[in-house]
Amino acid sequence: MMTESIETREGQHTPAPAARRPLTRERILQTGLRMIDQQGLEAFTMRKLAQELGVDPMSIYRHFENKDTLLDGVADMLWEEVKLPRSETGWEALLRSFATSLRALAHAHSHAYRLLCNSQSLSLAMLRLSDVILEQLQRAGFEPKRAQEIACTVSSYAIGYAMVELSMFSPDLSERVSEERMSDIGRLTQLMRRLPRETPARLVEVACILTDCDMDAQFIFGLDLMLTSLKIKQE
Repeated sequence: MMTESIETREGQHTPAPAARRPLTRERILQTGLRMIDQQGLEAFTMRKLAQELGVDPMSIYRHFENKDTLLDGVADMLWEEVKLPRSETGWEALLRSFATSLRALAHAHSHAYRLLCNSQSLSLAMLRLSDVILEQLQRAGFEPKRAQEIACTVSSYAIGYAMVELSMFSPDLSERVSEERMSDIGRLTQLMRRLPRETPARLVEVACILTDCDMDAQFIFGLDLMLTSLKIKQE
C-alpha cells in the first residue's frame, strides 16, 4: 500500500498529515484530567482545553453542557480508577482495599482530587463501587442500614485523610516536601514556614509532635481501629 504524499516547492515529498482524531467524550475528559494534573484546577478553562485539543471551544459544548458537567465527568473518571479486589474477597479486605485505593488516588491526582467532594452530580462509577461494597457487607451479615453506615464512614475517612494530606503538603510543593522529609532539619524547616512568627515555644513543640508522623502508618492505624471495632461488634 502506497502512502499518499505532498510535493513541496523544493520538489521533496513529505507524508500527508494523519487524519484528525475524532472529538469524543472520552478524549475530552482524558485531556481535561491531564491538564488539571499538570496545571491545577484553578487554571483549567474550557478555552484552554479547546486549544489543547485543537478544536473550536463550541465543539466541546456538543458533549458537555458547561464546565461543571465536564468536571463532573472528570470526577467520574477518578472514581473509575478506584480498584476493588475480587468478589470472593472477605468484607474486611474489601474495605481495606477500597480505602487504600481511594487515598492513593489523591497522590496520583492531587490537583483534581477535590472534585470527588465538589461534584454536582452523583458519579455512576462511585455508585457501582458502593453497590459492590453494600452487597458484600450485607452478604457478610450486616443489616442494610449498618452496611450503608460502614461504607459511608470508610469512604469519608479515606477521602478526608487524603484531603488533610493535600492541605498539609501543597501539590505545588510536593517535590520539595519529599526531599526535605529525609532529614530532621528539612522537616523542621518545612514546619517553621507554616507557623506564625508569634507561635510560643511550647506550641512549636506540639506542632513538631503532631507533624512528625508516618502518614502511611497513621492511615493504616486509623483504618485498623475501624475494622477491628466492626469485627468485634459483628462477633
